[in-house]
Amino acid sequence: MYKRDIWPLIKKQVELGKSILLLGPRQVGKTTLCRSFKYDLEINLASIPEKLLFEKDPGRLEKIVQNLEKKVFVYIDEIQKIPRLFNSVQVLIDNKRAQFVLTGSSARKIRQELDLNYAPGRLINFKMNPLSLNENPSPLDEILTYGQLPAICAEVNLEQKEIELRSYVENYIEEEIRKETRLRSVAPFSRFIELAAIQSGKIANFSEISKELGPSVMTIQNYYQILEDTLFAVRVEPYTKSSSRKKLTKSSRYLFFDLGVRRILAEEPEKFSQDRKGELFEHFVGNEILKWINISKKPAKLYFWRDPDGPEVDWIIEYKGQLLPIEVKLKAQPDNKSIRHLKTFMTEYRTARQALVVSTTDVKFKVDSNITVISYQDLHSQLNTLF
Repeated sequence: MYKRDIWPLIKKQVELGKSILLLGPRQVGKTTLCRSFKYDLEINLASIPEKLLFEKDPGRLEKIVQNLEKKVFVYIDEIQKIPRLFNSVQVLIDNKRAQFVLTGSSARKIRQELDLNYAPGRLINFKMNPLSLNENPSPLDEILTYGQLPAICAEVNLEQKEIELRSYVENYIEEEIRKETRLRSVAPFSRFIELAAIQSGKIANFSEISKELGPSVMTIQNYYQILEDTLFAVRVEPYTKSSSRKKLTKSSRYLFFDLGVRRILAEEPEKFSQDRKGELFEHFVGNEILKWINISKKPAKLYFWRDPDGPEVDWIIEYKGQLLPIEVKLKAQPDNKSIRHLKTFMTEYRTARQALVVSTTDVKFKVDSNITVISYQDLHSQLNTLF
């Protein structure tokens, strides 16, 4: 079992008597982590018989708890399968009859039932990702090819990794798309998700995708929303604040949650060209920053910055009014050419007082007075130091 960085945060809230909602894609380790607690009552809605019982009688949960004399500690797995149970959860928390640990692999149905922020003080929300580099420092080529799902990382046989990744993708299409979203036809979405996987990390152009695949722009937007709702992709907004630049890109980028799953969906081989590897390295660093933000629970946000007629910065972290621009370079010795856009950004945005170049270097060094080159392996520790 991998030691997860989010565990101390969850454990602390549970010890304080708080109920938690832990969301995350399938097989990122939610169930394994949550079973570290000892419960009075466990409900697994992935079990068809158990799911049917609560579908027929959503009030069943309240009846079970009310029949017990003490305040009970309850675990409900895959709660998005019966989101109406949130009504009972709310009542039981308010009446101090139960404390809950809830997990879900899709926010789509939950949002349809309630606002995730509907109950300040009742539920503490957490999100769980695949393993971070901090939790499992695998070789870079292996991460870019096979991703960071715990079960895939634990498998040493490369052929078996490939088999299990393909099985994961097939189950995702069946369980999360066909059953959870109830699309009229899965075939158009399957064609879309292959193209979305190929373009993951790049700026999304809904019009171009619509022209290539056929569905309307609105349908493509809905498809991307499905990816977000099923926690399969994260939308990263462009940083568009500027007093001088009028053409800054306003379209978003979407990052698939795992690079191994992305590759299978994109039908890409296990060997990449150097240019493609550079693109995926940038994607990987973006994912790691998102994991750091999630684990640290800091009020930070990830952006990118791009002027179609000029400079661009791969990633920007905004935290309490301060900006940290980050360039990603798949090289051991980034030079002055690698930092010219960082310098431009820092000149135009005075709240950006320092910058990072994330690379494959073995040694941390300064390439300018306020621009530091670090190894991707030190990204989490560097961000902890800066923030």
